[in-house]
Amino acid sequence: MIKFDTKLLIILTFIISSCSSLDVLQQSYKKFLPSRSTESYIVQQGDSIWSIAINFNIDSELLIKNNNLKKPYTIYPNQKLTFSGNFAKNIPIQESRAITWHHPLGEESKVAIKDDSWLIFKEPKGAPIHSIHSGKVVVSGPDIPGYGNLVMISHPDGYLSLYAHCDKIFVEQGDDVGKGVMIARLGNSEAAYPMLRFQLRKNGKPIKADQLNSLF
Repeated sequence: MIKFDTKLLIILTFIISSCSSLDVLQQSYKKFLPSRSTESYIVQQGDSIWSIAINFNIDSELLIKNNNLKKPYTIYPNQKLTFSGNFAKNIPIQESRAITWHHPLGEESKVAIKDDSWLIFKEPKGAPIHSIHSGKVVVSGPDIPGYGNLVMISHPDGYLSLYAHCDKIFVEQGDDVGKGVMIARLGNSEAAYPMLRFQLRKNGKPIKADQLNSLF
């Protein structure tokens, strides 16, 4: 019959438990950490510069510049794109407090889901979506994989707002828009139900959802 040292058994149990807890903790916070291993990407069918930039949390302007892409920034399956290593990190809210933002759907609309750096609003299809600040439309695209009809607006001081899963879009790339102007209607393109999936970035870096929600 095998005899176990009680103290040793307690120590082993503690180590196993600690490792398990550590694994859970690492998995919980993994999504908040920037990727450091990927330096390039092979373009897949249906990709666009903007969908790649969103998926990898990198600045689309840097992606365009680093790969010497020319307008209209067409890319092709199996094309290799090089990343600069400027991977995004969530930034503190203090950098955003100086600007007054307009709520994308109106102050009465409440956030249904906070998903990392995204705010998801569930409202009836057709609800008006407004620009949160004045700026220039840099993307007004239909059927972007994972984001549906997407509007991206560049704002002063390095800010970029994203409005995904729109129904109808009323602005085009290159348009100048004012603060609070209706840019689209809420829809369910590439989504299971009508929603607005919203994100705000500073110099290509997403602001955390909890902090972002406090801006409105």
